[in-house]
Amino acid sequence: MPVIATETGIAKETLYKWEKGTKPSKIEDYFILKAYLDKMEGKLEEEAFETENQKPSTLRLSLRNNRPAVPQTDGKVATGSIIFSNNEPELIVDRINAPFLGVVDGVVEVNGDSMEPTFSNGYRITITRLTDNWILFSGQYYYIIDTNWQGIIRRVYQGEKDNSIRLVSDNPDQSKFPPMERNLDQIEAIFKVGAAIIKY
Repeated sequence: MPVIATETGIAKETLYKWEKGTKPSKIEDYFILKAYLDKMEGKLEEEAFETENQKPSTLRLSLRNNRPAVPQTDGKVATGSIIFSNNEPELIVDRINAPFLGVVDGVVEVNGDSMEPTFSNGYRITITRLTDNWILFSGQYYYIIDTNWQGIIRRVYQGEKDNSIRLVSDNPDQSKFPPMERNLDQIEAIFKVGAAIIKY
């Protein structure tokens, strides 16, 4: 209260009375206080925005353990790339701050037209790490990283063999993008695909 009183010129006693529920006797004082609080709220929002902007735009997401993603601070590597840190593979993802999308680990860019028309080249997709590669929902979209450290998006179905999955493209030209069968031991990591973010 003393700081607000000094900044606004309104007596401390008056501010304490208002805090307890007494109505302002001078409406001008009320508008002075309102203008001050609006200014302070705007300043706080601006500081929060600046803090958010200072965060790294990309993160390193470990593929072999569930530790939280860490900022990528040692150079710019494209999202979807695999790098090795202390001999541990990490996926580079874009950071996203969109609570309405739910919990996601990051965003990667779609490359190529194998998933047309669902996911076009240049779209960005949110991905969430799976903790158990055995729990997959047939027909759902997943981002899969194989043992060659290549990432692809596909619909996943039960494979013909016990320890395998079938990866199916959405592209109508199935001769160009035929279904693939992969054993789970040929896969390094599987991520659930969430929302697609379309760039205009």
